[in-house]
Formats: sequence, structure tokens, C-alpha cells
Amino acid sequence: MIIRSRYLLAALLLVTPLCDAQSSDKSSTSQVSQAQPTAEEPFLITLTLKTSDHGKLTTDQSYTLSVTTDHGAGLSPLTRAGSGNVREGNRIPIVTGSEGGKSQVQYVDAGTNIDLSNVKRMNSLVALNVKVEVSGVVPETAGKDDPILRQRVYSINPVLPVGKQVIVYSSTDATTGQKVEIQVLVQPI
Repeated sequence: MIIRSRYLLAALLLVTPLCDAQSSDKSSTSQVSQAQPTAEEPFLITLTLKTSDHGKLTTDQSYTLSVTTDHGAGLSPLTRAGSGNVREGNRIPIVTGSEGGKSQVQYVDAGTNIDLSNVKRMNSLVALNVKVEVSGVVPETAGKDDPILRQRVYSINPVLPVGKQVIVYSSTDATTGQKVEIQVLVQPI
């Protein structure tokens, strides 16, 4: 009985360090696999802005950006993967007063700003954050001393199928009858 206990104790002493070594190998392997980011996937994202006035199409603009899925933890929001920006427009002079016979002018940015961020692949779908800002002078007030500026900001977080154009926003202004529609198409590169 004493001999059997000694063999059992000796076996346990030999096996225990081997088990610890294997478990530490497994934990170091899992730490390595967790530290390696998954491969980023490139996509072309086409955003189309359409406006119509009482059923007549007045604007149909498309913007296409190349982005990669977001795997940039710890990076700056301006440099990480999964984002893209468009800035397009004009600086409009607005007369704010006069002094000594000279007009005081202030310039206002007008046009289209698009921000795409947090582009993530979710199996057969792609999730992203979209912010669209459209601003400009109301046509009836253009060229006047006090033009009216119209600004629209849309912030949406759609989850989209790859390869299919989807309407992610649509509205009709009750007073003007103007309809705004935003469509997004995500395509793999």
C-alpha cells in the first residue's frame, strides 16, 4: 500500500508540471490570436441624394467612397479604417452691414458634407454610421441682401445587404411638397 501511494505521488508530481506547461501554451496561443486583428475588407459605398419637387426630380447626386471595415481600435477617428468623408460646396457671401461706404461681408459654407464611419461587416450585412449635411440658399432669396439659408442634417445607422441599393431615408416636406431620399449601395471591391 505504501509503495502504491509512493508511485501515485511520484506520477502526480511528474504530470502536474506538464499540465501547467500545456495550459500556459494554450493561454499564450489564445492571447496571440486575440491580439491579431481580423483582415480589413474593402468596400465601395455609393450614397445617392435625390430631391423632387411635387414629383419632378430636381436633384440626383451620387457620391462613391472606398472604405475598409473598422478594425482600428485605438486609432484616431480620422485615420482608422471604416470611415470616409466628402466635403463639396461653395462659400456664399452674405452682406452683414456697411461701414464708411464699404459693405461688410461674411462668408458661409454651403453644399454637401458626408461622413461615413464605423463600417463593420456582420456576416452578409454591413453596418455603418452615415451623416449627411446639405445646405444652401433658398432659391427665392438668392441675390437679395438677406438670403435665407436652408440646412438639412441626416444621421442614420443602417444595416445593409451587400450588393443591393437600399433607401435609408425618405421624407416629404408638408409645406413645400419637396421630397428628399437617401439611398446607399455597398459593394465589395
